[in-house]
Amino acid sequence: MKSQAPRMQWMDFLRGLSVLLVVVLHANTHNIAGASVEWWSEVNRHLTPFRMPLLMFMSGMLLHRSLAKPLPIYIWGKIAAIAWPLVVWMFLYGAFVRGGLGVPENIIGYVLTGDYLWFLMSLLLCYTAALSFKPLITRFPAGHHWGYLLVFAAMIGTYVSTAAVHGGLIGSTFWYGAFFFLGAWAFPHVQRWVNVPWLLVLPLLVLTAVLANMGVADRSLRVGSLAAAGISVLGIAVILWLAPRLPRGLAVRFVEWCGRSSVVVYVVHFPIIILLRDRVFAHIEVTSGVYVLLMTVVSLALTVLMVWARPWTSWLYVSPGAARVSGRLSSVSARP
Repeated sequence: MKSQAPRMQWMDFLRGLSVLLVVVLHANTHNIAGASVEWWSEVNRHLTPFRMPLLMFMSGMLLHRSLAKPLPIYIWGKIAAIAWPLVVWMFLYGAFVRGGLGVPENIIGYVLTGDYLWFLMSLLLCYTAALSFKPLITRFPAGHHWGYLLVFAAMIGTYVSTAAVHGGLIGSTFWYGAFFFLGAWAFPHVQRWVNVPWLLVLPLLVLTAVLANMGVADRSLRVGSLAAAGISVLGIAVILWLAPRLPRGLAVRFVEWCGRSSVVVYVVHFPIIILLRDRVFAHIEVTSGVYVLLMTVVSLALTVLMVWARPWTSWLYVSPGAARVSGRLSSVSARP
């Protein structure tokens, strides 16, 4: 068990890094935050092939642990920790930001696009699909999870070749959800990859940087193409190798802390940015650069404050009594 601790720490770090970069992205998106600056938008475009694919990938790495649980506990875990915050924040966002969830077009909009909560919807779809695929996956060599690699390839191939799955929640699930299954495949192999020599990784790092830079001016290299998928995979591989080697200073431990509450960061940051835009920053006259700086700093600070307050607001992110229900389900499952 001792060897697992640092591994989980860098996994927390990568989850935290991914979700914090989502906050930074939205704070500099004109139609979300109210302003943007071009040089920072270019930085965000450099990160596009890696940000959400990495977040999905890290979720997929934990799939094996979930599927090892009895079916009732598996299902309840997803209801309590994913479906619950999805519904809670769907209503909170609808009531306080979108002007009421009861309007039919608002509900339809959520279903078709997922709005800002699409990630949680896609995760639920991926976990549901994983349960369906389980009998097929178990036919592949034990411990290698090669079936998940085929699912990844099939989802990317379907997205690239079939226009019908583009856009909205379906498109996001096919594209980003593919990396969820890539993470499930990669989990047994990650430790061996982390141990490869730096002489092998250095050329990949340089290649990743060059391709990411090319993608700034070419959207097809950022998302939606076989080339973009390859760049994302390459970048994730480099990031996985680098993360365990980072000195665990204060900044890294802070990101790890955020990563352990990544659902909090994800669900709260978007309403915070919208409310700041409409009710605070709409009355401030500053340059775009200062505006974006203020929006980024304040939205990050308030989001982190909500992470800190999680012990007193846990019902916003996990179903009340979730542990008690899990205990009862475990007792029932353990009966002969």
